[in-house]
Amino acid sequence: MTTGRVLPLLLLSALWARPVHAREAARGAGQGATRGDEAGPVMPVLRRTIAALDDEDVPAARALIEPLLKERPDDRAVLTVAGLVRFYEQRYGEATELLEKGGFPTGTTDYLALARAARSVTRDHQRVEGDHFVVSYPKGKDEVLVPYVLDALEAQRRALEEDLGWAPPGKVTIEFLNDTRELARLSTLSEEEIKTSGTIALCKFNKLMVVSPKALVKGYDWLDTAAHEYTHYAVTARTRNNTPIWLHEGLAKYSESRWRGRGGELSALSAEQLRRALEKDQLVTFEQMHPSMAKLPSQEAAALAFAEVMVAVEYLQSKGGRPLMNRILDLVAQGTSAEKAVAQGLGVSFEGFLADWKRYMAARPLPERGDGAVEKLRFKGDPKHGGTHSEWAAIADEKARGFARLGEIFRERGRWAAARIEYAKAIARVGKGIPVLADKFALAAMMSGRDDEAQGALVEALRRHPHYAALHLHLARLHLKRKSWDLAKEQLLLANAVDPFDPEIHAALAVVSEAQGDPGVASREKRFAQLLAGHQ
Repeated sequence: MTTGRVLPLLLLSALWARPVHAREAARGAGQGATRGDEAGPVMPVLRRTIAALDDEDVPAARALIEPLLKERPDDRAVLTVAGLVRFYEQRYGEATELLEKGGFPTGTTDYLALARAARSVTRDHQRVEGDHFVVSYPKGKDEVLVPYVLDALEAQRRALEEDLGWAPPGKVTIEFLNDTRELARLSTLSEEEIKTSGTIALCKFNKLMVVSPKALVKGYDWLDTAAHEYTHYAVTARTRNNTPIWLHEGLAKYSESRWRGRGGELSALSAEQLRRALEKDQLVTFEQMHPSMAKLPSQEAAALAFAEVMVAVEYLQSKGGRPLMNRILDLVAQGTSAEKAVAQGLGVSFEGFLADWKRYMAARPLPERGDGAVEKLRFKGDPKHGGTHSEWAAIADEKARGFARLGEIFRERGRWAAARIEYAKAIARVGKGIPVLADKFALAAMMSGRDDEAQGALVEALRRHPHYAALHLHLARLHLKRKSWDLAKEQLLLANAVDPFDPEIHAALAVVSEAQGDPGVASREKRFAQLLAGHQ
C-alpha cells in the first residue's frame, strides 16, 4: 500500500513560495546561518532537493544537498533538508542529528519524530544485502524470511522490468517490523487505521515496510505483499510519484503475483464481493480511496476497493496490454493526470472508461464457488482476533457448530475416527467452505487412514482459500508420504508464503531438499526448523 505524497509542506512552502521565512529562521540559528545576502544561491538548490524528494528521486536529492552541506555545515535550512535526505536513505542516526540541529519546521509530518522512531525500531536489526535489495529484520526467528523474500523480490524485479521496460536502479530496503504498533510508529498512520483497514505493509519514504507474519494468528500472504509494495516502489519511480491512488493500487494488486507467474489473480471471494457491490451500487469510489486505502472504514471496504482497481487495470490490459499501460504511465510521468492519460490512451472520455469498466466487471466470469465472507487479517493480541475458538464462529449453523466442537473433543483425546465422523456431520450441513473445518476434517481423515478422502477435502478447500497455510501443509504431508517430492515442495512453499514460522514446514523442506540432492538448502532448512522450534 502507498499513501501518496507526504513531504514537509511547510518547509516546501517556506523554501519555494516564501524564502524570506527560511532566511529569518536560519538567521536566528546563530553563527554560520544563511544571511539574507547569501540566500539567493542556496534556496533554489534546497527547493530542487525537496522537489526531488517529493518525486522520491533520492539519488538526485543526494547529489544536490551533499555539496551544499559541505559548504554550509551550520546552516539550519541546509541541515534540515539534509536530514530529510538522510531519512530517505535509511540513515536514521544521521537524519535525527541533522534534523535536531536544523530545527526547521517540516509541516504536518514530524520527520524528526519519524527518524527517532525508525532509529529506535531498527537499532538492533540484522541486515542482509542481495543483488538489488537490502533486508532489515529483527534478530531472532525473522531470519527465516530473508532468503525467501530476496528470491521473491528479485523475481518481481525481473517481471516488472519486462512489464514496464524499466527497473529502479540501486538497492531497495525492506524493513520487517515486529507488529502493527511499529508500523504505526514508522508511518503517518495510526494503529487503529492499520488494523481497521487491514493495512499490513507500506511503500513509503523510499523503502518497503512489512509487518512480520508472526504478528498475525494465521500469518498472511507476506511474499505477495512484499511484491505488491515493490510494485509501488517501481511505479513511484517510473512516474515521478505522480500516479494517483486508484491506479497505483490497481497496478500493485494486479502485479503482486507476477514474481511467481501471471498477474491479475482475483480470488473467488473477492470476485463475489465485487459482484454484490455492483448489484447494490455500493462500489468504493476512486475519490473515497484517496489519500490512502488505509483510510477506508473496514477490511471489507479495503478488500472491495482493491478488487475494483485490480479489475480496472485488468480491463486496461485487455484493451491494449503492456503498450497501453506504459503509454499511460509515460503520460503520467510527464505531468498528465491519470484520468486524461487513460482517456487519451483508450481514445474515450474518462467517464466512458468508468462506464466500460463497470460493464466489464459485471460481465467478468465469476471463479468457481465464490460464496463466503471476506477473509480478514487476524492480529495476535487483539481480543477481536482470537484463536481457533473464534474461527468456529464462522459456522452460522448451530448444529454444525456443535458437531465441530464435539469433533474437537474427540481429536484432543486422540480418537481420530470419531473426530472424523463429527467433522463430517458438520461439513454435511455447511460444506467445505470454512477452512478450519475442512482442515480439521482432512487431518482426522489422514489419521484414520483415509488419505484419498483427506486429499479431496484439502484440494476443494484450497480452491476457495488459497492462503490458508495449514491446508497446504497437510496436503504436503500426503505428498511426502508418497515421496512425491516436487508436489510436496510446491505445497510447502505455498504454506511458507503464508505462515513461515511453522518449524514443520522447514523440517519437511529439509527432507525434500535432501531427496532432491540440494544439501545446501537442506542444511539451511534444518537450521531454520531448529531455530523456530526453540522459539516455541
